Amino acid sequence: MNNPVVISGGGIIGCYIHARLKQAGVDSIIIERNKKLKANLENIRTISLNPNTLKLLSDIGMNLELANVNLIKVADGNGSGKIEFSAKDIGEESLAYVIMFNDLLIKMQQLAESSIHFENEISSIEAFEDLSKITLADKTLLDTPLLIGSDGRNSPVARLSNFISRKEDYDQTAFTFLVEDKSDKDTSTAHQLFTDKGIFALMPVNSSNKNIFSVVWSVSNKILDSSPQNFVSSNIRLIESMLDSKFIIKSEIVSFPLSSHHLKSYMKEGVVVVGDAAHSLHPLAGQGINLGFSDADILCEELISAYKKGYSINSYRVLKSYELRRKSMNEIMLKAMDGFVSLFGSSNIYIRILRNFGLTFFNKTLFIKAFFINHASGNHKL
Repeated sequence: MNNPVVISGGGIIGCYIHARLKQAGVDSIIIERNKKLKANLENIRTISLNPNTLKLLSDIGMNLELANVNLIKVADGNGSGKIEFSAKDIGEESLAYVIMFNDLLIKMQQLAESSIHFENEISSIEAFEDLSKITLADKTLLDTPLLIGSDGRNSPVARLSNFISRKEDYDQTAFTFLVEDKSDKDTSTAHQLFTDKGIFALMPVNSSNKNIFSVVWSVSNKILDSSPQNFVSSNIRLIESMLDSKFIIKSEIVSFPLSSHHLKSYMKEGVVVVGDAAHSLHPLAGQGINLGFSDADILCEELISAYKKGYSINSYRVLKSYELRRKSMNEIMLKAMDGFVSLFGSSNIYIRILRNFGLTFFNKTLFIKAFFINHASGNHKL
């Protein structure tokens, strides 16, 4: 193959695809519009990796320092409903593994560094029969049999290729920050709390101080009448009382608006999109990065299989097979998350009663819990 695959986006998923293709002998280059990430940046944002994602990273040689989550406790702070997910329910060592976003991104970019073109981006795409002709912002011209868009929810590849997107604004803002918990809470347990003050998630962080946790707090814009700092300081004591905790904020509070999107198609002849470029969802289950890895895994399976058989990796059949295997699975997760957001965001007293009953029933039904956990863990694969 004279012309390498071009990957737009040198983030975690783009670098994973490059490494996976390289193992199979498929050449690729990465175009990344941002500067190379430096190791001395403040770490605030965390991501949760499920067991399937961790295996994919291990298979390309990634050895990571992680915080293990063995139990997830979910509770309705306005009622008695609660549910617990345990790694024992599905025979796994852990339900999730938490790592700082910057730490993983730096390791992934180091793995692919020789093939990443930083501070550049795709400005135009022209599709021909066997090759796409790409123009970069610095006027460099590239020919490629396959362009992979792994460039985020505002993907230039999706936009330039005229992919159609369905979008939804949650009318919520998320806050993320680090806390120290003085209550000496179990550092292998994560918590998710649904309250009148938003959805509060607490995840352990691998730190020299064992009591450091990551917070992701999703709040309706209807009740957000002050700055993120003021809202957090005014309401965190309520959360502490519900979780029997004592928090000390240990980082800056970062905020961002919440919305979701899903492309009607993931591919066109010679162009394909993965991860956040194809779909995004509410962060309440921490599944965004894992869906991206599942996309990348299946795409690489299809491309490598075609390459080894001597088929064109940019053919409609190859790319459509990837889309069929991933689009419906992602749709299930997106609809489930939207349903949870609607259910737990409602202040209707009758809905509150039903959801408390539902959580209690769900918690007693092992096979339903196991099905849900297996899906979230990436164990369901087409």
